[in-house]
Amino acid sequence: MKSRKNLFILIFGILFSVLFFQCQLVGAQTEDTVSSAVLAKPDADGWISLFNGKDLSGWKIPPFGGEGEVTVEDGIMTIQMGAMVSGIAFDQAFPFKTNYEVEVEAMRTMGFDFYSAITFPIGEKGYSTFINGGWGGGVFGLSCVNGYDASENETMELVQTKNDVWNVFRVRVYEDRIECWRDDQKIVNCPREGNEFSTRFEVEYTQPFGISNYCSETKIKSIRIRELK
Repeated sequence: MKSRKNLFILIFGILFSVLFFQCQLVGAQTEDTVSSAVLAKPDADGWISLFNGKDLSGWKIPPFGGEGEVTVEDGIMTIQMGAMVSGIAFDQAFPFKTNYEVEVEAMRTMGFDFYSAITFPIGEKGYSTFINGGWGGGVFGLSCVNGYDASENETMELVQTKNDVWNVFRVRVYEDRIECWRDDQKIVNCPREGNEFSTRFEVEYTQPFGISNYCSETKIKSIRIRELK
């Protein structure tokens, strides 16, 4: 009886070890697949694509509460309109802290507020969000600077926005300043020295890097980053 019990324990231990090893191997393979799909090799101009046009590999949908669904079809990502904030967050360590550029090509198809707000890291601990079309559609700027959101700080600009129009949004984080653009228009040129950067609580889930909208529907064609040398 005792020998049978020992045999059973031995067999159970072997099966458990095999199963555990297989789970670890599958997990490692999945992680490697996602990493290679998201952190692609830079192109000739140094750009790294973070959206493969097929699925949400490398991204997660934050639990904002009442968020819209996120889908990918025909090479276009759609962040559907939610009760308030909807969006995506990068599901890996962001490769840059400073001296880098972000570019997002997006369009608002429904709604009236910001539709491609970009949350991004600044240095080792700081974050901010480039708001595009907030407070009813016209406010652009950084949220937040020294505790003040884009509608209340010196980065605020009033810019007209329209639905069903593709725009290219860019964020450049240098050692001494932050620049933000819509198409060929520079909107933000904010020095880093003497300023403290943060995000509003509504979009904290998109840290360290993510894209969000507010009461709008967003189409995204591309998301890419590159190091500035």
